[in-house]
Amino acid sequence: MDIFVVMTLAKATDYGMKQLTMYQTVTASPQSTRAALFDWMLKKAPEEMQGGNVLFYSAEPNALVAPAAVEAVSGS
Repeated sequence: MDIFVVMTLAKATDYGMKQLTMYQTVTASPQSTRAALFDWMLKKAPEEMQGGNVLFYSAEPNALVAPAAVEAVSGS
């Protein structure tokens, strides 16, 4: 299943606050968890953002319509 993952981090620097929003679509196994995707995305942050605060996190199915709904509408 394709999952769309979004994470926003903030970290204080010598010059103020720095923010970063990362997003990626990933194919996750049925055994995957939101917590595992959270850890995976956090590790993908650049070194200068490591240790920053997570302001936003989302892991949602990438499909706009659930597969069962598509079947019901199409009559398949």
